[in-house]
Amino acid sequence: MTTGAWQRSALLTHLRTVTRPAHHLLEGALGLLDERLDQDTYKQVLERFYGFWRGWEPQVAALLQDGPLLDPRRRLHLLDADLAVLGSSACAVDALPACPLPLLHDAAEVLGSLYVMEGSTLGGRVIQRNVERHLGFDGGSGCTYFAGYGASTGMMWRLFLARLDEAPATDAERIATCATATFERLACWLPRKPDSDAQSRTMSDAALLHG
Repeated sequence: MTTGAWQRSALLTHLRTVTRPAHHLLEGALGLLDERLDQDTYKQVLERFYGFWRGWEPQVAALLQDGPLLDPRRRLHLLDADLAVLGSSACAVDALPACPLPLLHDAAEVLGSLYVMEGSTLGGRVIQRNVERHLGFDGGSGCTYFAGYGASTGMMWRLFLARLDEAPATDAERIATCATATFERLACWLPRKPDSDAQSRTMSDAALLHG
């Protein structure tokens, strides 16, 4: 095994271990994999994600200063488009509450937060299929956010891992701390279904919000 491969494996293992308790707070909790999924539930989740991304996306762009990495990963416009399909006006979207952001100071801490949101694209494909099945949307209309990068989702995740692999070992703890903080902030911010606990126990770690 090469040094780079070992470093990536070690960092990913560390991130998954450290963030597991916070991750489990979210796992299966949104109700988007429910067989009784309805449009109101789906719309509420999108609105809350919008409130997070509206502040988070410019925050990470300003701190990381890496357009080639971040520009293809911008997803706020996808939430905007999905909410429009669901009937939300531009004024209604502008009036949505903003999520208090996790505290990030520099590029290393951004990588920890980005690890959470990039990992969510993997589980998002599972959500996409359930939304399509129950609400009749598809990746081209109404479900673009959870469609992630479509057929390129796996490739985009691997490219992010390659960028993460460049982080110095001395930044590992700060990366993990900010990943945990992002999971915790989302757990407090996103709506939760009352019956989600039983569902979450049946899901793998890759099935909902993180891969």
